[in-house]
Amino acid sequence: MRRYILLVTILFSANIFPQTPQWEFMGLAGEEIYDIVIDDSGYVYIGSEGGVFKTTNNGTDWIFQNNGLIIQNVNKFFIDYDGNIYMAATGASNTGCGLYKSTDGGGYWAKIADTLNSKPVNDFYDVTIIPNEPGGIIYVSNYYGVYRSTDNGVTWQSTNFTNYLAIDIGINTNGYMFFGNATASWFGIYRSTDLGLNWERHTFLSVEQAMVYLRDGSVLVGCYDPGLGTFGIYKTTNNGDTWFNTNTFSGLSHPFDFVLDKNNDLYASVGYVFLSTNNGTSWLNYGLPGQGAYWLAIDPSGYIWSGNHLDGVYRAAGRTTPVELESFSAEINGNNVLLSWITATEINNLGFEIERSEKLEARGKNTNEDWEVIGFVGGKGTTTEIQFYSFIDKTITAGKYQYRLKQIDFDGSFEYSNIVEVEAGTLTDFYLSQNYPNPFNPETNIDYRIPEETLVNISLYDITGSKIKELVNEKKQPGHYTIKLKGGELNSGIYFYRLLTTSGHTAVKKLTIIK
Repeated sequence: MRRYILLVTILFSANIFPQTPQWEFMGLAGEEIYDIVIDDSGYVYIGSEGGVFKTTNNGTDWIFQNNGLIIQNVNKFFIDYDGNIYMAATGASNTGCGLYKSTDGGGYWAKIADTLNSKPVNDFYDVTIIPNEPGGIIYVSNYYGVYRSTDNGVTWQSTNFTNYLAIDIGINTNGYMFFGNATASWFGIYRSTDLGLNWERHTFLSVEQAMVYLRDGSVLVGCYDPGLGTFGIYKTTNNGDTWFNTNTFSGLSHPFDFVLDKNNDLYASVGYVFLSTNNGTSWLNYGLPGQGAYWLAIDPSGYIWSGNHLDGVYRAAGRTTPVELESFSAEINGNNVLLSWITATEINNLGFEIERSEKLEARGKNTNEDWEVIGFVGGKGTTTEIQFYSFIDKTITAGKYQYRLKQIDFDGSFEYSNIVEVEAGTLTDFYLSQNYPNPFNPETNIDYRIPEETLVNISLYDITGSKIKELVNEKKQPGHYTIKLKGGELNSGIYFYRLLTTSGHTAVKKLTIIK
């Protein structure tokens, strides 16, 4: 089945990106391009009307790689966690159509299936693996519906969607799956809450080509609204319960493709290429005028690649990020969590808010509302030297936690890091911290931690050993606690505070008040 694409008028935004990037022609002029994908080595694969092209040297040379293929259209590529490439293809009169897999970088394509569950040979439109790791489920769509395989394609399970042209099958960070459809009888956005066994239509928007799953759990689609007779970008922030148009420009075209980079910058192809730095709320023109940009991909160096309609392949540098985060990790350190991160460069970096979320076991995922700010670490402003940062979270109990960094510029703009996760076991020891700040005036903080339910007493004593006041005297559950001690009524001098529990644990620390 041939994919026909209508390039509609672009009225995305009057704002122009201040420094429009230079797009470089990379070859393949005259090819009808249907998909583009890039592996971890930076090798680029182009799916076209005639088959597969590959470059290993950034477009200087293109290799035609059709060994094992007799196809008309390459509809969709997918690269798995181990570097294997899957391809969904269609063919003239059902010749050469099917699902293919290459384990050698496209050198040979082995056909996995051209029919599923005794259906006739037919066209395949989409393929993905969720999650993209060992044991992930393979999902495909073909003329007879959406199928899934839990055994690497040996057997296939039918779903309740039994019609054609399901596209962009995917899952958001909250565990809800979606796909789009643009056919006359079944157009809409479909959702599954049981890992793709059952699908329910949630809107009557016609999804022409593009869907993207953002890291905050929201989903964007490029679609046509038959009720309004307009194209646009629609978004859900509540797992598909409702969808709203994110752009109010009249005559808005829908994107043909979206791609999200590691900095949360979102690119859309609408004949031109557009950029959003705020999850699709507004868009900036990123250039490539008149070239018919359709399919997008990002290479490991951050370059944006565009496969264009009969006009070849183009490449441009992605947006420069004020802070380049090299790594971010979390590890258990005793009864605490140690967060460590490294930056390669920084521009106008005010610093990092540290955000934490306790993982919800009901879905195994978070929603944006679960995040809480637990600290701040100042940045280095502008520097080209590698910087090392760390933060210790002392306020955890047993459970699974996720962390992210909110990097903030001096002008208030910000970017989120990737999410890291740790699992903390049961607390194993008692702990009484040194107060901070110390010396202090007018107030200070005292942290303590208990691994079991117990009666806790923390009292303040003067230098002679006389009790001044009780700071805590109650039964506490296992966990980490913080006391604020105000020194307004106390004289300058040295004091002691003691932790005592009914289980027999005791600890003493010294503090100093200066007035």
